[in-house]
Amino acid sequence: MTPINTWGRNMGRGFAVIDLETTGLFPQKHDRIVEGAIVHVSPTGIVEGVWETLVNPMRDMGAQRIHGISAAAAARAPEFSALAPSIASLLRGRVPVAHNASFDARFLAHSMEQAGLVCPDYAYWMCTMQLAGTFLPGNRSLADCSAAIGYAIEDAHRASADALATAALLRAYIGAGHDPAWWDGWLATPGEWPDEPYDTTAWLARTDSDTAARSVLERLHVDVAADAAVDDGALNLDYLALLDRVLLDRYMSATETDDLIRFAAELNLSSSAVRRLHRAYFDGLVSAAWADDQLTAAEWADVQKIGGLLEIDAETIAGAASKPDAAAPTLTTGFRLSPGDTVVITGETRRDRAAWFAILTERGLFPKDSMVKKAKVLVAADPDSMSGKARQARAWGIPIVTEEGLERLLGLGAGE
Repeated sequence: MTPINTWGRNMGRGFAVIDLETTGLFPQKHDRIVEGAIVHVSPTGIVEGVWETLVNPMRDMGAQRIHGISAAAAARAPEFSALAPSIASLLRGRVPVAHNASFDARFLAHSMEQAGLVCPDYAYWMCTMQLAGTFLPGNRSLADCSAAIGYAIEDAHRASADALATAALLRAYIGAGHDPAWWDGWLATPGEWPDEPYDTTAWLARTDSDTAARSVLERLHVDVAADAAVDDGALNLDYLALLDRVLLDRYMSATETDDLIRFAAELNLSSSAVRRLHRAYFDGLVSAAWADDQLTAAEWADVQKIGGLLEIDAETIAGAASKPDAAAPTLTTGFRLSPGDTVVITGETRRDRAAWFAILTERGLFPKDSMVKKAKVLVAADPDSMSGKARQARAWGIPIVTEEGLERLLGLGAGE
């Protein structure tokens, strides 16, 4: 969202409405901010400026079903320490306001402290949830309070949307005819925010995060200087081996896409060479599916899924519904989970963690919460996770698969 104001110091007397989206509830237990928004509101309740940004938490994303932010998007955002001085600048001279202010105040104070800065005490914060008892009896949640004043929240649990809803609530309170001296008393004592010079670290709004990463082929150069020397028709088995690992769970994360692009560049492969490798992998998959002279519904769905991920043209994918005239070599490694293998799980999975442990144990596998070098796979709710376990798995070359990918490896249906 483009700010109405420009950056600067001493931006005027008034309120600064704050909303934070976080990985969880407890900053002291390593939960972190993943998105923040600040709305400047004048003493009379007029919105003067809006700022928002994603924040890289350098850990897993927590309850993504609530905030809806992918790890791939957050990975492109700045860390809080780089944002802290500019946040302080936006809050300086203004009364901090939030709905359930104790939550936002705790997180902001902890994050500021981690960045070497100090926030004003919680006593300087105004809480629109607490004030609802005075202005909107019987209402407490932001959704209920907003409905009571006729304000419709769009994109709830997006920081800017919730901050704007809180600003609308604040304006309704200001306009309710309460003693002006009471409001003036708040405005006269906004608390002291750090006066630190801030750098030019760009804020990254959720809408600007480009969460849908461009494809492998789109991001590769069409021509490579040494292409004539290396693109001679031979199959690059190293690239195919990495591709096979990426496709274990039939999902290509942003991190995996980056890995394929980086590796193709290291191998000096042009986009035409990569396109040919993708086609060879696809043809091998189709031949394997037709090996028993029939194509089941599950196999056909798999062929279509892989074809889409490999950017195979629609006509070729459709043609795979018929048995090929000649068999193509199978280029998969036949990766399997076998009894005795260790499976590590990270993040908030759809299926209860205890249920996963029971399923894995029943199959003779060893489920773990902590990362070990002998792990066969790491299962992540978000395969672009920035958790310590995910970072360690990448360093050790351990495949990271989705929960659906684990179900596929175990031959489970989603409901089993």
